[in-house]
Amino acid sequence: MADHRELAKNMDLFHFEEHSPGMVFWHPQGLRLFRSIEDFMRQVYQNSGFEEVRSPIALNRSLWEKSKHWEKFRQGMFVVGSVEAEQDNESDLSIISSDYALKPMSCPAHIAIYQSRKRSYRENPMRLMEFGICHRNELSGTLSGCMRLRQFVQDDAHIFCRESDVQSGVSNFLKMVKLVYSAFGYEEFSLQISLRPGQRLGSDELWDKAESVLIKAVESLGHNYNLAANEGAFYGPKLEISLQDRLGRSWQCGTIQVDFNLPQVFELGFVNESGELERPVMLHQAILGSLERWIGILLEHHNGALPVWVAPTQVAVASISDKASPWAEKIVSRLKRMGIRVELHNQDRTISKKIREISKRKVPLIAIVGEQEASNQSLNLRCLGAREQEEMSLVQFEEKLADIFPAF
Repeated sequence: MADHRELAKNMDLFHFEEHSPGMVFWHPQGLRLFRSIEDFMRQVYQNSGFEEVRSPIALNRSLWEKSKHWEKFRQGMFVVGSVEAEQDNESDLSIISSDYALKPMSCPAHIAIYQSRKRSYRENPMRLMEFGICHRNELSGTLSGCMRLRQFVQDDAHIFCRESDVQSGVSNFLKMVKLVYSAFGYEEFSLQISLRPGQRLGSDELWDKAESVLIKAVESLGHNYNLAANEGAFYGPKLEISLQDRLGRSWQCGTIQVDFNLPQVFELGFVNESGELERPVMLHQAILGSLERWIGILLEHHNGALPVWVAPTQVAVASISDKASPWAEKIVSRLKRMGIRVELHNQDRTISKKIREISKRKVPLIAIVGEQEASNQSLNLRCLGAREQEEMSLVQFEEKLADIFPAF
């Protein structure tokens, strides 16, 4: 099984640079892969009632202090200054430090969106999600390709709800996890409930309530789980999902956290049926976690041979001769109209060389066409790793491709 960095090099997906340690340089093929995952997850979240939002990448220190991240997570944050005064000469700019921090997660920003106006019980549960660009100041010695980064994108989601909605929130989260993990080829995952850490926010009473609600929600759904002391977030206990890859390795990816504390710190409230202010519970969830890390795990799990629906290039159309080029171009045009990520290979090279080059990049489907295929409107389909080819009409191929995408 190849390392994801070597696979990325062979597939021309991304690379890393010494002058930006812990940050990914995405190539066109890699960004296609990234966007295909992002688009899939966007649809999954929308189908589950989430509204997508976008928040600033840098937030003022005062907000991080209020959320207690400044106290609990300060060493893991990138702190930046602001311009105090602009002089005629740019070199005279005066900088004051520690005004802002690049966000390591999106929860304070989503709280700000919730607080932007008065909320009603009719809006419950309010589900917000963001593909949030996060920065965490990891030690250089801990960085490891996509598996541990300083900059990454997270499917950061938050639910503002009543305590009575927590069970349905956890149930919906686990349904999403099962759907998503299965679509990417993972059938096995395990659950762990992480309890209060030593350094934490809030009273023991609120922690008792949060832990009890989470444990009851998981047990009511009939799932087995392990308990882990002292491993919860500083604001609430969390349910962690670990998937198992083809090598038997376990990767903790998804998480949902039950939070009674930040709603209290920020004095969140909504007007209930009696016209009184009621405090919501906050659920923090991510199904993939870091999308970059997810891609690294995915590449190693499949050894680069990704499922067709998510592959950056799904089909390569290769012509055997110049006379077959017009038919190859027509196939490409038809597939593009279907939304298939397709590329044309009609260069003056032997078909065997074209197939070798395409296969090295792990393109899952190769449509080979010559003069005979052009005359009868067909193609020879070769799947990655297979030696045999299957002849079919273009219409049959289009029908085959229509079934590659996972059902929501």
